[in-house]
Amino acid sequence: MWAQCRYILLVVTALVLGGCQAVNVLSKASHKISRPVNIDGYCSQTDEAGYRDQIKISVKNNTVQALDWTASPKQGTCRFQLNDFTQIATRPTADLQSKTDRRCHVLVWQDRDHITVAANGCQSSCPASDQLLPVLLDSQTGGCKPR
Repeated sequence: MWAQCRYILLVVTALVLGGCQAVNVLSKASHKISRPVNIDGYCSQTDEAGYRDQIKISVKNNTVQALDWTASPKQGTCRFQLNDFTQIATRPTADLQSKTDRRCHVLVWQDRDHITVAANGCQSSCPASDQLLPVLLDSQTGGCKPR
């Protein structure tokens, strides 16, 4: 009986460790380092639910040089302007931190064929921030890319 319990425990341990190893390999394979962002972009879009975005952004080698983003979900309007932020990182993403609320960040990064601009933790400056959607910009044209 004891031998069977040890065998079962050994098998379960091997499965758990093997599963962790598989998850580790998958997460490493799926994690991609973002490429440097270089864009002069403008996008104005409204989706079928009435959500509106208008953004003008200029980024050179992950350094944000201009940003004026107005997002209008159903519950209000949020505006993010470069003057209200300090860039605290350029790698792996451009990270802008609000000068008045250190929890509020605007992040910019590039994936395969689009550039993403997203806000995070901005509840104090934007009551509708939990409804904000990231803006996707075409990396070639700088225009809107469908979500």
